[in-house]
Order: sequence, then structure tokens, then C-alpha cells
Amino acid sequence: MALTPAERKRRQREREQALGMKPLRMDLAAGERQAIEAGARAGGYEDQTEYLLSLVYADRDKSRKGDEA
Repeated sequence: MALTPAERKRRQREREQALGMKPLRMDLAAGERQAIEAGARAGGYEDQTEYLLSLVYADRDKSRKGDEA
């Protein structure tokens, strides 16, 4: 049987809570937004959040390699 919209939303909230997800709000100037949009497009990302997270993970990995040296 198909889930109701309320059931789907409840399951989504449960998944997000289990993952410890929280919203992140950023106030960005027009130039900053344009830079993010351009970088995402250049990298082939359809989603700017995915692009930003890839930068965060790359920085984290770079930092970890520096710790090993």
C-alpha cells in the first residue's frame, strides 16, 4: 500500500534525525553566490550543495594527509 504524504514526511524526518542532519543557512553576497554557481557548473555539479560539500571533503582529506606527514 502506498504511503500517505504525512507518512513519507515522517519517515524523512526520522531518517534526517538518525543522520544528525541540521539546516545550514549562509548569508552570501551576489559575487559569492555567482562564484559558487560558476564553480558548480564548471565541475559538472547539478547541485550547488553537492559542489560545496565536495570542497569541504577535499579540504578535510588534504588536512588529514598533512597530519600524516
